[in-house]
Parts: sequence; structure tokens; C-alpha cells
Amino acid sequence: MTVQQIDQTFDPAIPIGQIDEHPDNPRKGDDEAVGKSIERNGFFGAILIHRPTGHVLAGNTRFRVMRDEGAETIPGFWVDCDDETALRIMLADNRTSDLAFYDDEQLFLLLRQLVDSEGLEGTGYDRAAYELLLQSIEADSIVGGVRQGMVPDERIDAYNDIGIRSIVLPYGEEDYEQVAAGFSTLRDVFNLEDNAAVARRLVLDAVASLEFETV
Repeated sequence: MTVQQIDQTFDPAIPIGQIDEHPDNPRKGDDEAVGKSIERNGFFGAILIHRPTGHVLAGNTRFRVMRDEGAETIPGFWVDCDDETALRIMLADNRTSDLAFYDDEQLFLLLRQLVDSEGLEGTGYDRAAYELLLQSIEADSIVGGVRQGMVPDERIDAYNDIGIRSIVLPYGEEDYEQVAAGFSTLRDVFNLEDNAAVARRLVLDAVASLEFETV
């Protein structure tokens, strides 16, 4: 396949006042996440601008964040092409990103490296996302009928991020196996996803029964 090189010119300091977001861009970026990335990592890469119109074809969110932060210039490529090709470039840049997929285990290993050092700031991930990814990876790890995950001390920050409180119920080995097996059975019977939902249902049903009996 012969690849046609599009006519483009790099400029390390394009005046922000000369360009603007593409008015028809259907992709709505996360300004806060991109802003945190720029704050932590600095601005990297370059945006793509359609020279005839001054509209950004790729990098609209990075452009918007830099503009709103008061930057006067931004690095980018000026692209010379017709309007239809410009639209195709913008759509392709958005869509090809959507079509990509993650190796969750590899992603988790990378995030864990940062969690163990300086944290996840500037990556677009937080501890809540890290916890959910871990749960997804270890979904098939079952001991005594209970899905395994982070140890209690490691859950504190993640749970605080998403407003979760945890109740720890200690059992001896024999009782633990019986209770764990019971939770597994009740998850199937009640069609619930986790042990916390099973415990909540049992407690609320028991309280309702007590209230009924005392009437």
C-alpha cells in the first residue's frame, strides 16, 4: 500500500487567538482530566489545525484547556486539505481511538507501579478506577466462595474516593468456610452480584420481620 503524505507544516508556537475549536466536533473531551495531565506532566504532543479555516481537527480538548488557562501559543501542525478531508481526519482521529482496547492486566501493572510510587495524578485514573480494575482482573479468583481483591488496608483510600464504608466480620476457619459457601448460594438464589448486597438484604429482611412481630 502506498501511503500518501498529507501536506502539513509544524509550528511550535501557533498563536491561540488565530485558531478555534471545530464547531462540528462531536467528541466531548474531559477538560478536568486533560487539565490535570497538563498540570502534572506538562503539555506534550501537538494539535492538528485545518489551515483554510483555523479549526482544530485533533486535540480540541487540549487546545481548550490551554486557551482557558491563558496560554498565548500552542504547538501544532497546519494541515492543507479540502473541507471534506478535514472532516474525515477529525472523525477518524476520534473513532480510531474508540476502536482501540486495553490489555487490562498490563494496564493494572502500569498503574500499580505509580500507585506504589507517587500515585496516579496526571494519568486520568484515580483510586476508585484502580480498585474497579483490580476487581475485574481478579473476578475469577475465588476462595471459599468469596471473590478476592485488595487487602483491607489497601482499600481505605479507594473506598473513601467513592463513598464506601466496609464492615469486617471475622470468623474461625470452619465458620468462615460455611458462611462463605452460604453467601455464594444466596448470591445465586437472590440474583445479586456481591456479598455486600446479600448481607444488606438479609439484615433488612430480618429487621422488617422483627418490626412486624412487635406490632
